[in-house]
Amino acid sequence: MRREIAIPEDSLWFQGHFPGDPLLPGIAQLHLVVETIQSALGEKRCLTALKRVRFKRVIRPEETMAIAVEPLPNAPDTFRFQLTVAGENACSGLMTTGPSEAVEDQIKP
Repeated sequence: MRREIAIPEDSLWFQGHFPGDPLLPGIAQLHLVVETIQSALGEKRCLTALKRVRFKRVIRPEETMAIAVEPLPNAPDTFRFQLTVAGENACSGLMTTGPSEAVEDQIKP
């Protein structure tokens, strides 16, 4: 699974991160990975675990990110992901997702 995206400067993701020196927060990068997985699988998924996540490069407004996601052969709900900008590794790691209904059931009172 692969997609390319550029986040515009006026995106809510950049508000407060940081005035005069905007950067895409790590949580936004992880959200984009979840969206990529959901799109590829054609179903709503939620993040359940992260491992070995490394943020290596700042991502600025309008920079085009390539997001690559690959399921692990022995763990189909776990994905290796990498975000690159201009050929440089910006973020990588392992992400486990689950059906959104399962998590919603766990957090209901």
